Amino acid sequence: MAKGKKKKATAPGQAYGYLVQVVRVLWHLLRAQGDDVVAFEVLGDITVERDKKSVAEEDKSGLAHNPIADSSPSLWKTFANWADARRDGSLPASCSYILYVAQPYDGDIAQQLSDCTSYPDAQLLVRRLREQMCSVDAAGSDGIGATLRTQVNRLFDHSDSAIAHIVTAFTLEKSPSSPIDEVLGEIARSEADEHVDEITESLLGWVNKQLMTCIKGGIPARIAYREFRKRRLTVTRRVTGNLKAFPEYEVVVTQEQIAAEFTGRTYVRQLALLKLNPDDIGSHISDQLRASAQRTELSAAGYLNKQSFSKYENELVERWNINRQEVEYGSSAKTAIKRGVEVLFRCLREEVELQALPLPRYFVRGSFHSIANEPRIGWHPEWKKLLGVDGTETSHAA
Repeated sequence: MAKGKKKKATAPGQAYGYLVQVVRVLWHLLRAQGDDVVAFEVLGDITVERDKKSVAEEDKSGLAHNPIADSSPSLWKTFANWADARRDGSLPASCSYILYVAQPYDGDIAQQLSDCTSYPDAQLLVRRLREQMCSVDAAGSDGIGATLRTQVNRLFDHSDSAIAHIVTAFTLEKSPSSPIDEVLGEIARSEADEHVDEITESLLGWVNKQLMTCIKGGIPARIAYREFRKRRLTVTRRVTGNLKAFPEYEVVVTQEQIAAEFTGRTYVRQLALLKLNPDDIGSHISDQLRASAQRTELSAAGYLNKQSFSKYENELVERWNINRQEVEYGSSAKTAIKRGVEVLFRCLREEVELQALPLPRYFVRGSFHSIANEPRIGWHPEWKKLLGVDGTETSHAA
């Protein structure tokens, strides 16, 4: 029982720690350049990989305790890990080191290490810390325990010279407010205030998705700055309204793909209720497949977001409803099938913009079919009864 309570108590801290790291990945990407690559949990928490001078960063969330207190095991573990990585060559000799704390905690030793920039001074400081920390009894009254002793011994197993080189390249960074506020401030340097939140939210979501995809795939979680830069430019153009047109990706639909849609797809069943011939249904299937592929590409590239596409779909549903009513109350078509065909082609002739930008005609037509597949709309006057559905609306992700 006690074990379960402990796990529950530490869960918020672990979750916050992960979120801090994701935000810091974004922070480093915003400040990266050229061929830089920002890595997550590859050599420590975050590593900025660049040709001339890499950066190794450890992040401390510190919700429950001060992670840079003189007697904090995590402080000494951080330096011990860096010393080990420097010795085995995992981190280059030219590497610089950052200990980032998400809260404005104070730590006397950590601050001394950060303030020490000359190699001779660093050697003196390391020598003094070796005497100070290695002479303290693990069971002493100052509360230093076995965990701290292990990390202290690990660090001072290295020579004063090796540790001093790390000290001269070390910086302690403390967030004055919160990590996300720092990112917002960085983006605000180049973007208008009214766009900062949306740009940040979009970029942060993309970074998190990229990292999770790598982790799930069992590959190192690395994001190249050049890839991020493309994403940022796309998102910024979309949010600021400077995007003039959507790029159109080439999509080739095969006969095999069309044939596969005839089985079990609700929108195809909807078309079959209107007694359309298979070739004509195939054309509608092609529109749906092309639109779906285009939507996926635009979303992945950052041109679309869920909110804007949801508004677009709602507009299509409204257009369908108006056309349905006009046909129901004003059409001269006598049979249910003819009225359904009229509703279908009225809708497929609609011109609806997305994010105030024009769309290929097949995209609009295919989007109507996607909504009919959910199904939120239908063509035949009795589509719900004939399909055996209740017509309950479901959400559609961009």
